Amino acid sequence: MVAPSEDGMQMSSHYSIHQQNPPSHHTNPEISAAMLMTRLGAPPATWNGNKAAVGDEDIESDVENDEEDGDDDRSRASVTSSDSSQNPASLKRLLRETLLMLDPSGNILRDMPLPTHRDLSYHLATYFAAHHPFHPFVHLPTFSPHNTPRPLLLAILSLGALPTNKDLASRLHVASKMMVNSRIDTDGFTSRSAPLWVTQTVLLNTAFAAWSGDPRGLEFACSVKSFLANLASGVRSELLRRTPKPPITNSASEDDEWIKLEAMRRTYFAVYIFFGGLTAFFNFPPAIPNSEPGVVTLPCEEEVWNGTTPLPPAPAVTFRVGMDYVLKGQHMRCSSYAKRILATGMFIECWAARSGGLLFAARTDQLEGVLSSFMRVIHADIVGCLNRASDATWKLARMRVVGLDLSTVEEVLRYHDVGEIVHAIRGCAARMARTGETLVVAAEVAMDVLFGANQEDAIGGIDDVVVGWECALYLMMWLRRVERDMSIIAGDKGLYYRAPDERELDLLQRLRAVQEHEIHGNGHVVDAEGCDDRLPVFIGWWWARYGARDVGGGWGIRSVLREAIGVYAEIVRGELVA
Repeated sequence: MVAPSEDGMQMSSHYSIHQQNPPSHHTNPEISAAMLMTRLGAPPATWNGNKAAVGDEDIESDVENDEEDGDDDRSRASVTSSDSSQNPASLKRLLRETLLMLDPSGNILRDMPLPTHRDLSYHLATYFAAHHPFHPFVHLPTFSPHNTPRPLLLAILSLGALPTNKDLASRLHVASKMMVNSRIDTDGFTSRSAPLWVTQTVLLNTAFAAWSGDPRGLEFACSVKSFLANLASGVRSELLRRTPKPPITNSASEDDEWIKLEAMRRTYFAVYIFFGGLTAFFNFPPAIPNSEPGVVTLPCEEEVWNGTTPLPPAPAVTFRVGMDYVLKGQHMRCSSYAKRILATGMFIECWAARSGGLLFAARTDQLEGVLSSFMRVIHADIVGCLNRASDATWKLARMRVVGLDLSTVEEVLRYHDVGEIVHAIRGCAARMARTGETLVVAAEVAMDVLFGANQEDAIGGIDDVVVGWECALYLMMWLRRVERDMSIIAGDKGLYYRAPDERELDLLQRLRAVQEHEIHGNGHVVDAEGCDDRLPVFIGWWWARYGARDVGGGWGIRSVLREAIGVYAEIVRGELVA
């Protein structure tokens, strides 16, 4: 992780919100995912041997040079493109111009070898496959790298490069911060009048830093948290100032005013969800409380936003009305993105109740009732990235209400010190009790999160990381308590043997079946070194190696969590042997 830059350099040009909207064009409602990914960066026809499709001698020369890098990149090319105006082969030239704009002396270019056209387009496609689904504020039908403000494009590319090239991702991340800082440092800039792309860029850069696995990155995210909240407040004020109007049903992508308003809604709630993630992971108080969104309208259906359906959107529902429906356990129709927003709102309600001391006891029954019906109200099924993220957030909220308090672990996690994290885990494990509530969390929530049938439906996000980590810890601590109780000799030091009851035995049998399948029936037996027959050790071993295995994004925080849970599994092994 590169240390954040505090100073920015002046750019030769300035950006405004209007620059984000290229000339509108008709979008085929039947546009396929393959066509969309072609426009967003899949390798063009040039890389499959059809150089005549590009028609630019300079680009042809660059591509020919890129081919010398080897044939490995050819595996990334699965779709061809004939749209030379959107040809991502010019991304290398665009990046070169951007870095020269940032540093006219060319020092950055000399110190930073430019990626190939294939790599840049692959990173762009990776962003839209692994990151965009979780904060979908980019309007796909009108997106063009060449019409995107340069700081925002750098932020997008940095996240796209994160899974495969962390050094390049860090360099692009720092360059994006420097460029957006130069815009922020201009005279007359205020958070209320900031262009929308500034809020989007700061959000992506802050997310990059917060989940990087580097404590310096989290410190940077905390240092700009209030500024990002002010930017989001400015977006909210602009939304409330404007009069909303519905899109033109059959050509929503051509309605520039509606696109701007919807992009503002989606950006505002993306910031709200990001702050909810900081609360879930590190126990930070929410920077945007549930009282603030209020009358802001929830985002429309994804099909309408992406221009892939002529159907009208769901009826406009404000955040306040949506939360009222959820808290009453009533059914409502809303988009997938709105479901995730309301799931975050529900989590913040549970967090506030847990943090309220005596108030928590008064609200426990109410929140338990709401959470038990939340799946029925919000989720018809768990299909797609956004619904999977909503499901993860809902389960995390339920753990916070009826499960063991892990706030001490969450707070220590801020410093990314494995030793301190494990020490905090052991303190929580000592407080684990075998009650009906802890059994519910272990049997219904943790088992479903870790080994449920829906885990392969879609790419997971940061929500899946945190809920998987906490569920694995919870299950390990519960199993440790059960096995220790079973090993105690009656009368020794005044303690007594407590055999598992019927429900506990059922859970143990299910876990034994999972253990047998994962080690011997799922191809993992070769990698089973360090595993153990004892269930709590198996859970730690399994999550340290295969936990969040289908989570995209390349987040560095996963390495910290995996190391911590692996160390704790070794400690549990020693305790059980003793």
